[in-house]
Amino acid sequence: MTLPDLFNPYAWAVKLLRSSSKPKTPDIFSINVGNLRMGGTGKTPLVIELARRIESSAIITLGYGRKFKGLYTSREHPDPYHLGDEGYMIFKKTGRDVIASKDRFKAVEIAKNYGAKVLIFDDAFQYFKLRAHLNLLILRPADLKSNVFPFGPLREPFESFKFSDAIIFNLKTSKETPKFPDLGKPTFIMRYQIEGIEYMGKVLDLKGLKIFAFCGIADPFSFINSLKNGGAEVVGYRIFPDHWWIGERTLEGILKASKRLNAIPVCTEKDFYRLGREDVGFLKISTVLEGGFWEFLKSKLPL
Repeated sequence: MTLPDLFNPYAWAVKLLRSSSKPKTPDIFSINVGNLRMGGTGKTPLVIELARRIESSAIITLGYGRKFKGLYTSREHPDPYHLGDEGYMIFKKTGRDVIASKDRFKAVEIAKNYGAKVLIFDDAFQYFKLRAHLNLLILRPADLKSNVFPFGPLREPFESFKFSDAIIFNLKTSKETPKFPDLGKPTFIMRYQIEGIEYMGKVLDLKGLKIFAFCGIADPFSFINSLKNGGAEVVGYRIFPDHWWIGERTLEGILKASKRLNAIPVCTEKDFYRLGREDVGFLKISTVLEGGFWEFLKSKLPL
């Protein structure tokens, strides 16, 4: 533990919870995609890539920001109000069964009834009641020297990485690969490849594009910087809290501001699916995993 964490009651409480837990493992093969920090590190893009490649998979998510609490499935409620914005986006992009529930074990039973052969948990690394067969931990380089909340962005002490089976450093759109310490785990690199702005059914090149950006994500300036780094001219922006439900009145204001500035209103893909509107664009990205990740995953799957 870092020095601030040694004097942080919350850090010790989380450490005690983890050490005293007696986690159970589902009786069908499961993959957990988690992180250590509060906010976004790229869990959902990785879950989407896993679900696309693994047949007979089902996704279990908490459903952050949804309107209705309880257990809901994409078969009965294919919308962001019941699945959450991320759960709904996963469903739309993969076509797999998505189950939103606070109780992951109840969700497991539903997935089994649906015929799932592989479970993919979105953000269950701190769900100490459960341990998946394969635990993938996504880190940002800054996590190596970060502290636990409220002195830093981490949910638990960094040393908890030892409960993972593999580590994935998310470098976002950076082309550089810094040197990382040997943590004794299989380690891979994850990056985002910008494909353009999808708007009104077309994919537009960012270079020279005038954009009014808006989003409700954990790391809004990474989104805005990605637009700028891609060559777009960001003439204005609005930022909302993560998982924020942007109301019609607010959205109309964004559309009017965009028109006044002769710009295209652009949000993240997660915001786009939550809004359900075709008159806004979104930053279209693909996820690239390096270092032989897919070969590693194939060696672990029971299929």
